[in-house]
Amino acid sequence: MRTLFVSDLDGTLLNRRSEISDFTTDTINRLLKNGLLFSVATARSIGTAFEKTSKLHLALPISLMNGVFLCYQNNPDPVAVFPFPKEEAAALLRDAMAAGASPFFYQYDPGIKKLLLQYVDFDYPPRAHFYQLRKDSLYKKFIHSPTPTLYKGCIPLYINFLDEYDVLLRVKAIADTLKGIQSIFYFDPVLQAWYLEIFSAMAGKAAGVKKLAQIARADKIVVFGDNGNDLSMFAAADQSCAVENAPKEIQAAATTVISSCDHDGVARFLLQYEHHSV
Repeated sequence: MRTLFVSDLDGTLLNRRSEISDFTTDTINRLLKNGLLFSVATARSIGTAFEKTSKLHLALPISLMNGVFLCYQNNPDPVAVFPFPKEEAAALLRDAMAAGASPFFYQYDPGIKKLLLQYVDFDYPPRAHFYQLRKDSLYKKFIHSPTPTLYKGCIPLYINFLDEYDVLLRVKAIADTLKGIQSIFYFDPVLQAWYLEIFSAMAGKAAGVKKLAQIARADKIVVFGDNGNDLSMFAAADQSCAVENAPKEIQAAATTVISSCDHDGVARFLLQYEHHSV
């Protein structure tokens, strides 16, 4: 039986300081050396995920942007990608802006191996905070654009919005009328704001985790998470673990509740799993 373990990053593997603790790093690296099949599935992109996982010796690809983009650590060439349908991207950008929303539009440029992230403004403070946390990323280039559009030769990936709750409700209603896409709407504890993510209906954390299991030739999947965008991979896994700091509804959807992100919940679960497997 080959078991694949996949963890979310923010609020799960990362503590509230957005770091992977030394204990978790040392534990997972030792287990990886002993044959542990382990990866991450995050809403983050190559712009920041590589930085956050840099101390882990991951042999498997990582699943990024809610399963839209899979690649090996520190190598932005995609192993698998689920593009945003082009016509739907154009329609969503147009109609969302008409409804008063300000999008972030992600596309991948295979020529320079970077994400191009078009934005309209940073008038809403959480959008400015989002930019400040990511502006120095090696693999991401922010481009101001009053009317975001797809560049020739690029792959459309992802559109997200940080805005007031009622504005995002209007955008979600628009997205729900378009085919070939899906959305996730939740409160982001890092940005302290409501966050709407929209991407291909073929993607999602469940799709990303299933692809990782295929690559790893795994027979069983165990996942770890803390937020609404983790629920699809909870449903796809044989065992789902919510950290104690997760909202009650996320804990209720999991098969197991483990210690919080600030108490190395994922690493401690893996140690217990190793002990019982011996």
